[in-house]
Amino acid sequence: MPMAFPAGAVECAAGDFIVHEQAGMQWHAYRVDDIVAMQRLLACATAPISLVPESILLDSVTPAYHGEVHLLLTAFDPVFPDPAAARHAILQRTLAERVHGLLRNARDFPKDACEVIKAPEA
Repeated sequence: MPMAFPAGAVECAAGDFIVHEQAGMQWHAYRVDDIVAMQRLLACATAPISLVPESILLDSVTPAYHGEVHLLLTAFDPVFPDPAAARHAILQRTLAERVHGLLRNARDFPKDACEVIKAPEA
C-alpha cells in the first residue's frame, strides 16, 4: 500500500540532508539514512520471549504508528546560525557525526522550518 509524507512536512529521499531550524535561531543538519514505517511489537510470555506484531493481535483498534512515515537520521555537529552556513558545511563535507540511528516522525520536519539539500556528488 503506497504511503505519503504528512501534509506540511518536507519530502526527501535517502541520502538527502535536512537543515532544520530549532529554537528560532539554530539550524541543525541531518542526513536521511532511510524512510521507514514502524509497527509495534508485543512481547509474549514465552521462554525465550517471542515478539508479535501488534497488528496481528488487534481486531478493532488501529495499531500504533499506523500509516505514519518516519525518518532514520544521522545528526551532525556543529549547530549553525543560518541555513546558508549549514548548506556550505554539507557541500564541503565538514560536518561531524553526532548521533547515528535517530528515528523521528516526518511531521517533526515542517516545510516552513526546514530545507532539503540533495547529497553532494561523490
